[in-house]
Amino acid sequence: MSLSGTIRVFGMALGFILSSAWQARGQSYLDRVLYPERLRDDVELLRAAIHEAHPDPYRYHTKAELDAIVDQVRDSITRTMSVVEFEQALMPIFRGVGDAHCHTERPESMLNALDREADLLPLQLRVLPEGVFVEEELKGFRSIPVGSRVVAINGKSIESIMDRLLATVVCDGANRTYAERVVEREFNVRYNLYVEQADTYKIEFVGPDKLPGERTIFAMTGEQIFSTRKPKGTGLLPWGSTAYPDHDVLWVNMRTLDADSLGLAGQRPDRFLQAVLAEAQKSKARTLVIDVRGAGGRELAMAELVFSAIAKTPFKVLDGMVVRSIAPPAPRPSVTVPEEFYATTNSRFLLAGQGDYRLPETDSRLSEHLPMSKAFSGKVYVLCDGYTRDAAAAFVMMVRRTKRGRVVGEETGSNAFGFTGGGYWTITAPGSGLRFKVPLLKYIPAGRGEGPMDRGEQPNHQAYQTAAGVVRGQDRIRTSLLEMIKELE
Repeated sequence: MSLSGTIRVFGMALGFILSSAWQARGQSYLDRVLYPERLRDDVELLRAAIHEAHPDPYRYHTKAELDAIVDQVRDSITRTMSVVEFEQALMPIFRGVGDAHCHTERPESMLNALDREADLLPLQLRVLPEGVFVEEELKGFRSIPVGSRVVAINGKSIESIMDRLLATVVCDGANRTYAERVVEREFNVRYNLYVEQADTYKIEFVGPDKLPGERTIFAMTGEQIFSTRKPKGTGLLPWGSTAYPDHDVLWVNMRTLDADSLGLAGQRPDRFLQAVLAEAQKSKARTLVIDVRGAGGRELAMAELVFSAIAKTPFKVLDGMVVRSIAPPAPRPSVTVPEEFYATTNSRFLLAGQGDYRLPETDSRLSEHLPMSKAFSGKVYVLCDGYTRDAAAAFVMMVRRTKRGRVVGEETGSNAFGFTGGGYWTITAPGSGLRFKVPLLKYIPAGRGEGPMDRGEQPNHQAYQTAAGVVRGQDRIRTSLLEMIKELE
């Protein structure tokens, strides 16, 4: 794309965002007045950090094009703004970088105010290919039938609402599926921030019986929703397994690949995997399904560990690791850097040209790894979705590229050709209080992905939850996959 074309496209996006009607109703995070001179200084802090520290800032735009986008954003800030307005004014910059890990975090005071003060729509919604459906009414009532397709909220079509909310999510490249999963999880808060604030919400819907309906429900705060919501059974451990003897299948759920989360739950990944392998052998399971929908995790060693339990031959997790900042910057009041990250980068990474530093091929993190003793040798299926990211996405990539199993579901949330992680610079912007997160490390997955360069790893078989599954509270992907496995045996 030409420089003038880039400026024109992002200027249009910025104009759309800043022209939105912000109807403040007294919430502190909307009322705060931020002066344009200080906000423009915040923009320059963000520019400097991206150019200095981000490991792949010019993936989708040249340096000149990215600077032009930043200039356009900075020069457009000519009036006082709220934190929310400024956050959205910055979106063209983050979308220009195209990295979900390069984003803003809201001030702690704003997060607390959102929980205590925000008038939220008490619905949990599910975004499916055929529309947006009610999955649960968070206040515990069922005035709107579960599985109803939402048509409009307060007179606004659900299509226009989704278009606006999807535009507020920073993705890896053009990954729409990740944006859908984020909006799905955070719909009520994002609706409050970016669409409107209201005491009541008139929901127009089409029920499971195909008949149109309309209900008005009262807003609730996050604290009220938490205190009145009926719990759905007991809490589940992050990792678990279920045997299906009639199908000769052992189904393994991994809701996270974050080692700290597993540790807090009292689960040891290595012991769990050994127990799974022993269970598979004892039950004579011929097929193993590993479900990593919604899973993430910063440490790619977890992806290596899980794959070693199913690998048949030596394998690699990464082909490369890239940084651009190998020494900590001069101390600055607004910038916090990870000291542990810089303790090793200077000695391990070598200059590769154009400001990039890469791990040498002899580094142990780029070497081959061996399968686990008594690794599972039968058929393998892996389930993933748009919120499968980082370590879990790396695991999916290994399965897909080594042809060790079949991948079912949606494209992963992390880019198939390289994604960021590791340590972060955290820049606390003095004008707005926002915290800018700039990652320092880029991972290049082993093997070759299929599909567009700006998308996640593609599944062998696309699969989605269905409206009928939402109505019945069933995981139709699980049901369909089990039926398919049984038919193939």
